[in-house]
Amino acid sequence: MSGDYIHREVLRIQAKYRTSDPYELLDALGAELRESCAYGPKGLKGYCYFSKRTIFVVINGCLSEIEQRIVAMHEAAHIVLHQELMKLAPMKDKVIYDMTSKTEYQANLFAADFLISDEEVEELTAREDMDYFRMCKELCVSPDLISFKLFSMIQRGYRYNLPQNLNSTFLKS
Repeated sequence: MSGDYIHREVLRIQAKYRTSDPYELLDALGAELRESCAYGPKGLKGYCYFSKRTIFVVINGCLSEIEQRIVAMHEAAHIVLHQELMKLAPMKDKVIYDMTSKTEYQANLFAADFLISDEEVEELTAREDMDYFRMCKELCVSPDLISFKLFSMIQRGYRYNLPQNLNSTFLKS
């Protein structure tokens, strides 16, 4: 699955379900959303699984609202991209920004493209007063998610320099 394929899939899903909100998408996909504080703020971020023909998504309720939104989108990405794998075993995410696992990498690209539009990035980067971390603040997302978005855009021909390496353990700590 290339970055271009994932971006096209994001556009297809957004058009089909007419939403750019992860919670609305989970609802449209028929997922049952649950929140749990059992894992603490540094534990498991979220997971999704099949049980009795129902998709369940559990998000760590101890995370900030912004992190919960990113985790919700990440789990929705697994439902869209990796549903067959979910039937084999739950997809558990202790580390969200993982570059070593192909499925996690794909879910991260999907989440970044879904939550942040190319147009938003283009508009912000055109501003003279904009820097990388200010862009994160303006978009209410983490620096790592912006890195995945910029990486996606670079793969599709945009010209950006990544100000930091993609950090695969950002949400781990």
